[in-house]
Amino acid sequence: MQRSNRWGALALFIALAGSSAMAWAELPAGYRLAQKLVTPDGSVLQVLEDQRISAQLHSDSWGNGLDEDSFDEPGDLVDSPLREAQVRLVSASGEVIAHENLGYPLAQVEKAPLKGLPEPVYFLTIDQTAPMGSYSGPATQLLLPDKQQLKPLSYQGTDGKAQALTLAQTGKAAWMIATPASGGADELLQVSSFMDGDGEDDFATRYQTYRFVDGQWHGASSQKKGYWDMESAFPARTAFP
Repeated sequence: MQRSNRWGALALFIALAGSSAMAWAELPAGYRLAQKLVTPDGSVLQVLEDQRISAQLHSDSWGNGLDEDSFDEPGDLVDSPLREAQVRLVSASGEVIAHENLGYPLAQVEKAPLKGLPEPVYFLTIDQTAPMGSYSGPATQLLLPDKQQLKPLSYQGTDGKAQALTLAQTGKAAWMIATPASGGADELLQVSSFMDGDGEDDFATRYQTYRFVDGQWHGASSQKKGYWDMESAFPARTAFP
C-alpha cells in the first residue's frame, strides 16, 4: 500500500510539472516577455518587445521617442531594425489564443480603472511618440478579452456608425476618466487641439466624451476656436458634451 502511494504521488508530481510547463507559451525569436497580466478567467495578456529593449530602456523611452541614440550599439539597428511590439492572449494552459502586431516597438497593458462596467476592460497603450513634434504620443485602445479577445472596442458616433475608440496623449491632446455626477459608468474625456486655417495661430480645440450606455460605448463631440496644449490645465467637465 505504501509503495502504491509513492507511485501515485510521483504520477501527480509529473502531471503538475507538465501542467506548469504548459502554462508558458513559447516566445517568438528575438522577443522578450515585457509584461503579463492575468485576467479573471485565468487567461493572460502578454506584451512582447524586442529583446534589445530592456525594462529600464522601456521606462526611460516611454513618451520620449525611441531612436538609435537610445542604444549602445546603434549601428546594429541598420541591419536589424527594432521589432514591433506584440500583444498576445494566452490561455491558462499555455495556448496562444490570439496575437496582434502593434506597429511600434513599445507598448503596455493595464486593467482599466473604470467603474460601472459589466466586465473588466483593459487599456492597451502603444507608444507612437516620434523623436520630434507635438502631435504624436501614446495611443490607448480598450480591450475586452473575455468577449472580443484582442479586437479593440469601438464606439458609436452620433451618425450611428461604429468607429475605433482610441485615446491620444500628445503635446496637444490628453484624456482622463470622469465619474458622472448623475451616476452610472465612468466616462472618458478627450481634448485635442489642431490647426484649423491658413494662419499660424488658427487653431481649434475638440472636446469628446465617450459614455457606456446599454452595452455600447457612444461618442459625442464639440469643437470651438482656440488653442490647448499639455502645459494648460485639463478643461473643466462643462467644456465637454
